[in-house]
Amino acid sequence: MNREVLLKKNILAVCDREQEFACHLTDYLSLLTAKDGFPFEVQVFTSPDKLKQFCKDSRVSFLLITESVYRSETDWEADQILILEECGEGPPGLDTVNKYQSMDNIVRRIMEIAADRGILPPATRSQRLGNVQLIGIYAPVRRCLQTTFSFTLGQLLARRHKVLYLNFESYSGLARMLQREFRTDLSDLIYFLHNGDGRFPYRLEGMVQKVNGLDFIPPVFSCMDLQRVEKEEWLQLFEELELTGRYEYILLDLSEAIQGLFDILKLCTRVYTITRDDGFAAAKQEQYEELLRCLDCEEILEKTRKCRLPMFRQLPAGLENMTRGELAVLVQELIREDWKEE
Repeated sequence: MNREVLLKKNILAVCDREQEFACHLTDYLSLLTAKDGFPFEVQVFTSPDKLKQFCKDSRVSFLLITESVYRSETDWEADQILILEECGEGPPGLDTVNKYQSMDNIVRRIMEIAADRGILPPATRSQRLGNVQLIGIYAPVRRCLQTTFSFTLGQLLARRHKVLYLNFESYSGLARMLQREFRTDLSDLIYFLHNGDGRFPYRLEGMVQKVNGLDFIPPVFSCMDLQRVEKEEWLQLFEELELTGRYEYILLDLSEAIQGLFDILKLCTRVYTITRDDGFAAAKQEQYEELLRCLDCEEILEKTRKCRLPMFRQLPAGLENMTRGELAVLVQELIREDWKEE
């Protein structure tokens, strides 16, 4: 093997004596590379001896190794080591990740560490803007199924496209609804935005969660963090997300909690507003539209599609699968009409 060639690549070496796990991870990373461009060359081993020799012959940027294999040898040669925990806590002083969880979570941990430690070189950025469609979902009334609508739209679009969902509510409730714990959230992504180290795409990959094919960044935990972000920072975030070249659609589930709401709505290709028939809801909608006209923001009204949702007999119990049921049928029709898709 040519050592000079290998030195030019970022190698992720994986070692687990359990062949089934090693093969499963290999298949997953191969799919990830084909779909999203995983930034490592992956080498998988079930033999610690072969891994040991490979590490001597080649520079390994990242070593993902089970706890039992790690303890069987000493002096593993790698720039960064991540231990796959098999039973309880791993070796002290080393980064660890639970082996018995989803591959998504394991890869997210790899990318989080790679970005934090500067293991990967600055990422390649797309040279063109205008390739991403921003879709805004905003209503001046509450309790109108806005987030349920947004997740349905996102999951249906994600069947054929790369879609990212961002929630801008003060209290999204997503962690509880999905029964997940998030290590980082949207406020951390804003923080990384200011680093200027060219590794924003890697940090993004280390944060992205998935639900039924739809990517999303965990919403902020504190509404105060959301309110502190300035309009210019949101606009910069959208531009950076576009420059990653990763997404075709970005869904913005918006609220009044963010600065620059109307400027963000102006950026959207389409805005969906959920309406209700009761008196107060109609009055709030009229006031919102009147304000847009007073502020010379008629362009927002021109790209807005108002959606009055019927009374549904039953909605999906959770957010994991929103592609079936009455709401999904209605949203699928909107997609056909607005985005010319069957």
